[in-house]
Amino acid sequence: MNRIGVLYSGISFQHQTLNDPKYRGLFYPVDVYKLPEIDLSFYDAIIVPRSVDQQALKDYKRVIREFLEQPGILIVLGDYNGGWLPGCLPGGFTPEDDDPLVKVKVHPVLEGIESKDLHWHKGINGLCSHGHLVPPENVEVLIRNSRGDVILYEDRVSTEGIILAGSQFDIFCHCFSSDQGAARALANIIGWVAIEAPRLRERRRSLEIGVIYSGLHFHYNLFTRPGYEDMELIYIRRLGSVDLDRYRALIIPRESNQEVLLKEREKLVRYLDHGGTILSFGEVILPWMPGLVWSKDPLRVCYPKDADRNYDPGEVYTRNLVIEERTHSLFDGIGLEDLRWHYHGVFSPQSGQRTLLSNSEGKAVILLDETSFNGTLLATTLDPEEHAGFGEVKITERFLARCIAWVREAAGTGVPV
Repeated sequence: MNRIGVLYSGISFQHQTLNDPKYRGLFYPVDVYKLPEIDLSFYDAIIVPRSVDQQALKDYKRVIREFLEQPGILIVLGDYNGGWLPGCLPGGFTPEDDDPLVKVKVHPVLEGIESKDLHWHKGINGLCSHGHLVPPENVEVLIRNSRGDVILYEDRVSTEGIILAGSQFDIFCHCFSSDQGAARALANIIGWVAIEAPRLRERRRSLEIGVIYSGLHFHYNLFTRPGYEDMELIYIRRLGSVDLDRYRALIIPRESNQEVLLKEREKLVRYLDHGGTILSFGEVILPWMPGLVWSKDPLRVCYPKDADRNYDPGEVYTRNLVIEERTHSLFDGIGLEDLRWHYHGVFSPQSGQRTLLSNSEGKAVILLDETSFNGTLLATTLDPEEHAGFGEVKITERFLARCIAWVREAAGTGVPV
């Protein structure tokens, strides 16, 4: 069965339709206020019934767009204030919106439905008007009012997905009031999704490497560049709902949200126990990963003799760094000169862990753990991805390339560096 989510904002008719015995089990309620935290790739289609909080939808319009680009199917059934539906503008209200409507196109959603079936408020015209729409160009208009304004359209051009959007076509509401035309239309929508969803599912990309994304500029700037197309951002607020096992490897950049990582510690450990690979950069100030025992190692800045320290930036001392396993593939084609900018603390190696790069005092700057889990954990307090994301320090780029090559090899993607 296809997975159809229904956005829910606590409105009475939404609740009653979702819990109607005829529909129970056909839909998944989706709390509109938790949209940024939900992995919408679980769903084939999302229905937006009438009276879903329009301000919340504006706030989360990027989430909606991302779902459509997967691609997915978005079905909008009710009034629209504007600002979140790609390419569509609200058209205002006119008495004709609540008059008998005109079916202008044959479509599976309208099978067995005539124009007379589209008039919900017989005998009380104008009391419950949800307006009309101004859709983008080149869409297929399915229903108009008697004045010619658009009431329902299908859009396959604005995004990679499919949008079915209607204003006065608020059938989810009228199923609650037992309107037979609305019930037929909703049944048709379920059948239509069953036809379209497999086609769109085939077009969804299955990326092998996930990148934990805490909403930071440099995370986004680096991992959405050309050359990183095999990687998918996992917004940190959705980490709790994402199935991590669909990724062969995870990258956790520096300055990731440590509180959320700690909250999802068991999930990350389970991912490693299932055979996954994690590459972590930067500090680990909270114990979100067993065995990563991190401590500060303050930067030491060396100044030329007689330098004015108020103005001379000096040089960060990194002459203490030692490559402990020179034959490891992480160091293929690079040397210590590619690792000497600065690092953010050190790890205390635990039993079974290997130190690949040390501070020459028994502490690890790059730590490899292939024994604590069924998978592999590589953690470094170096931050080449941060400086590459900011575009400032070129010295980090060669080591970053080796890290990316290593994680791709671990994921088995075969993507060239």
